[in-house]
Amino acid sequence: MKITVTESEFVSRFLAIRPKQFSLPALVALFDFLDEQERDLGEEQEFDAVAICCDWTEYASAVQAAEAYAWEDKTKEGEERDSKAEEAALTFLCDNTTVIQFKSGVLVLNF
Repeated sequence: MKITVTESEFVSRFLAIRPKQFSLPALVALFDFLDEQERDLGEEQEFDAVAICCDWTEYASAVQAAEAYAWEDKTKEGEERDSKAEEAALTFLCDNTTVIQFKSGVLVLNF
């Protein structure tokens, strides 16, 4: 027997089990991603907060995430450096794993 979990229930359950693991915007983005993945695959997924915590990590930026995987920023100094570094880091991450972007950061499927 399975129960459909709404976004609100997903967030509430996560906050009850692992309140400091992800920010609220990250949880909403993660729910949307998993819900879409479930529809695309046509398979129901089991809600397992611990497994999700092991699989995904939240970062404030793509640069921060990429640096956690030994990526080195090779963008040149200048006014646009930050946006170019973010773009290069995001490309590196997307080439190696699944990335969920949201307004205040990124979620990375650990690799």
